[in-house]
Amino acid sequence: MKIISDREEMIFRFDDEDRISYNISISKKKEDGTYENAYMPVRFKKDVSLDNQTKIKIKNAWLDFIKMEKRTFWFMFISDFEIVEKKEEKSFDNWGSAKDIEPDELPFY
Repeated sequence: MKIISDREEMIFRFDDEDRISYNISISKKKEDGTYENAYMPVRFKKDVSLDNQTKIKIKNAWLDFIKMEKRTFWFMFISDFEIVEKKEEKSFDNWGSAKDIEPDELPFY
């Protein structure tokens, strides 16, 4: 099963002693309009190192698994992806330049 996503996906990094692991967030909308979140383990090629809460677009991935002691553990292997650039956040500390701030950039509207 090939997985490709044009959406921004959030990758979470966990450092545990000498081991680094990653999870991807997955959400779905419930009948009452709220969202329920879950997390799935992901793996990358050996040379990949991402910061916590990195946003990516998946270009190529698939579901894979390992078996340990008669148990199956599923994960997503991401072989190709693009890091989404972080948007520059404007500072609202200098209100003298408020005329340069667009209405959709205000923390309230």
